Amino acid sequence: MTTGGPDPLKDALDLQARIRGLKALLELQRWQVEVLNSRLYSSEPGGVAARRLLALKRSEDGAPALQVPVGMNDP
Repeated sequence: MTTGGPDPLKDALDLQARIRGLKALLELQRWQVEVLNSRLYSSEPGGVAARRLLALKRSEDGAPALQVPVGMNDP
């Protein structure tokens, strides 16, 4: 191996460390999704309220903006 050239072993070890970090982040996100799902789809009153609020929020996001009606005598 030449001095100062690419080091495949070091590159492989760096890649392996990055993969471990990404796996840890993915596991954390999976856990967060499970917690949110258990809260959102709970049969307890809080879960029911959360589903209703989410449905309301989604319907508001897709609803067209209300227009001010124009009267016959308005300029």
